[in-house]
Amino acid sequence: MRIDLYTKTILAVIAILLTTIVLKPIGWPAIVLAQSPLSGVQFASGPDGLEFLDTKTGDVWVYTPVQGASKPEFVAVHMGRLTRLGQPMVPPK
Repeated sequence: MRIDLYTKTILAVIAILLTTIVLKPIGWPAIVLAQSPLSGVQFASGPDGLEFLDTKTGDVWVYTPVQGASKPEFVAVHMGRLTRLGQPMVPPK
């Protein structure tokens, strides 16, 4: 069976396009942004509610649930700023 010029052309175009798809990540890598507004925030669930520590600023926040609310509600309380381990927190301004 003899392969004609049309079939060879189509196969060549497919091969070129597949090569382009395979080599694209090498030539033009994707830009990735890993920093989000909440990066560096640590979370813990405590007896008083939800506790958050911003490791960039040292701010400590506690979200306590509202008693008797018809839907889940939380009140945010800024506990202060943690400046050094083993030292008292600086009260909020």
